[in-house]
Amino acid sequence: MYTFLVTLHVLTAVLLIGPLALAPFLGNRAIRRHDASDTRHAASLLARFAAGSLLVAALGIGALSFSNRYSFRTPWVIISLTLYVIAMGVATGYTAPAIRRAAGMIDQGVLERPPAAAEGDAEAPPPTLAASATDLAAKERLDNIAGRVAGSGALVLVLIALITILMVTRPFGR
Repeated sequence: MYTFLVTLHVLTAVLLIGPLALAPFLGNRAIRRHDASDTRHAASLLARFAAGSLLVAALGIGALSFSNRYSFRTPWVIISLTLYVIAMGVATGYTAPAIRRAAGMIDQGVLERPPAAAEGDAEAPPPTLAASATDLAAKERLDNIAGRVAGSGALVLVLIALITILMVTRPFGR
């Protein structure tokens, strides 16, 4: 039973945690393109895969309960579970709401881009800067959110990498 649960744990980790780690970067890209639909989609993906990661944790806990070798007192298990809680807290408590907030700002029309001129259109007016100070401040806030989303996504990715390393190497008490 232990081997079966570990296999399911690893399989679900690959299928659910991988997309969870990539969703913030999709959100960052969509924010920078000012695409509200893709931004909302990235927030939705992040929330869904974070919820799905609970299955990964449950399978890991189930495998641990059948293990004769490891327990909840094994140091690498404690560290891995702590890092998982931190990663999910960052992903669901900060990153997903920040991406949703950015989608709302984009919906409100933060620096709407003028329609692009058709290629070869000689009568298209030259691009002009007609942004107000309020528009520029809103764009700066949106750019700051995009940067923080990328940073929190990188933090989650690093935490997931550390968890993976701990589970593969199993230091501090085999």
